[in-house]
Amino acid sequence: MVTTKHSSGTDADSSLRSLRTVHLLAVVALVLSLVPICLGSLVTTLGAGMAFLDWPTSDGQGMLAYSWLQSSGDKFVEHGHRLAGLLIGFVSLALFGTAWCLRVARSVRMCCLVVLLGVVFQGVLGGLRVRLDRQVVALGHSVFGCFVFTALWFTASVTRPRKIEAEKVSSQSSWLQVWAAILPVVCVAQYIVGAFIRHLGEYLHLHLAGAISVVAVATAATIVAYRVSTTTGRRIVRSVMVFVGLQIGLGVVVWLQKFGFAPLGWVAEYHSVAQIASRSAHTVIGMCVVASAVNWSASVFRVSNWVSQMAVGEIGAGKSQSFRSALS
Repeated sequence: MVTTKHSSGTDADSSLRSLRTVHLLAVVALVLSLVPICLGSLVTTLGAGMAFLDWPTSDGQGMLAYSWLQSSGDKFVEHGHRLAGLLIGFVSLALFGTAWCLRVARSVRMCCLVVLLGVVFQGVLGGLRVRLDRQVVALGHSVFGCFVFTALWFTASVTRPRKIEAEKVSSQSSWLQVWAAILPVVCVAQYIVGAFIRHLGEYLHLHLAGAISVVAVATAATIVAYRVSTTTGRRIVRSVMVFVGLQIGLGVVVWLQKFGFAPLGWVAEYHSVAQIASRSAHTVIGMCVVASAVNWSASVFRVSNWVSQMAVGEIGAGKSQSFRSALS
């Protein structure tokens, strides 16, 4: 009996270490994904998407053979974006391979697989954008990139060893789920409309109306969350509000950098450093708004907890208590 108990504890510790390893790789992948995202945003801002007319080669040379550091201008930015995409492809492959080899919970492995397939498809979309030379494909590449980033964010979140909290039961809990269902939809719709502006130059006024909607829904969600949610739920929804606030501020800066403000003598300077930086940052933070909103919604509907509980359940009933203690 003692030997069995000791073995159970050892297995639980080993499973916890495996989960932590996957979590660390997921965080690394999430952080590194910001490199192709930022460079991709810069490519769009500079209009450098067709710096090369071929893909996956660059001016007929292999992606790793091309003399990137000797290039300049649009080609330097675009090829840097391609290399960053290749990097996140290798990292996502390593993430899935590690999750598979360490035999973590099936639910976690599925999250890693979704990330890997998403990264691969995102790379294909990038290639089609060059091959077809269509802005609508570039729009799809941008929007799907947000979904991949969100999947990485979610994977990093659900693999973080933590105490599993249950939502408080109250008469207002149903309202919490209502806002949790609405907020990600509004944020995704706003991001898509923003992509239309950047790639097709359409729906500017709809984007302004969407910004007001996002602020209103995020504020309502935060108020309800602080009344009925757990500490974790409050922390996550607070991060949503931080990103929303940053995005609104950047939106104002982008507007001023693009249209100027005559009463103050502010003249917009096309492709100035400030304009390029603010537009690119606006896109990146927009992804963070979507990802954090989806993560909060998942926590409200206990999707994150379900994945974590699956990780516990697949260790075995005799080991789950020890694993739960480690998560705490």
